[in-house]
Amino acid sequence: MPGRLEGKIAIITGASRGLGQYCAVQYAKEGATVVVAARTEQVQNPDLPGTIHDTARMVEEAGGEALAVVCNVADTDSIQAMVDTVLEKYGRIDILMNNAAVQPPGFMHTIKPRHWELEFRINVHGPFHCSRAVLPAMTEQKSGNIINISSVAADRRNSHYGATKAAIEALTIGMAKDVKDDGIAVNALKPVGAIDTPGVRFGRAPGQIGGSTPRNPMPPPDSYVEAAVLVAMQTVDTCTGGIFNDVEVVERFANEETKRRLAQVKPV
Repeated sequence: MPGRLEGKIAIITGASRGLGQYCAVQYAKEGATVVVAARTEQVQNPDLPGTIHDTARMVEEAGGEALAVVCNVADTDSIQAMVDTVLEKYGRIDILMNNAAVQPPGFMHTIKPRHWELEFRINVHGPFHCSRAVLPAMTEQKSGNIINISSVAADRRNSHYGATKAAIEALTIGMAKDVKDDGIAVNALKPVGAIDTPGVRFGRAPGQIGGSTPRNPMPPPDSYVEAAVLVAMQTVDTCTGGIFNDVEVVERFANEETKRRLAQVKPV
């Protein structure tokens, strides 16, 4: 039985670890060819394991095809080179997940100005430039799906990280309107709560957004990765311009069997 993303070419930025890696593996299980796009080729910190090559290997072990490409979303030349590489190899791009993000230390009144600028460069400008880079191919195809990854911090709006994610949600709504006639769906997805990832386990010292490492047990990524697949299946006729957490996506788009299965995994 073919997977729900069979034959799709999917780019996931920030896919060397964490949520991006989880989604890359799940997309492979659903039949997508996955472009693993991130900066990390070698582990620099043992507390933050994961490289683009590790994720590519996991995709292949899941039965999928992977292409590992170094990409720094803070660099427009790097973004364009990544997109050119994908188009040269596959000739099309069906899905872009803008997952790469950073969360520097400090509060609004203490964050270093260079960290503020870096955070917006990666978390906001990165998704903008990545989306703009894939739009010509998607427009020519008259189809495509862009998924921007947000955060519950966008709802709280009480941090510099939340400010970047609020901007991402505004970008999602505006771009969805602009490219709807070209057949390109644009939606935003965010986890409803903390999910077990290397970044979360690494923890955050006082003065960093999020405080200390969340208490165990944290929920597995089951609900989130299912939501990521469901959002990737949407078209301009079914959903565009939406801002959802994973629980909302499952409730709206999943079948009853999936809802029952995921009800056993309670997000916190």
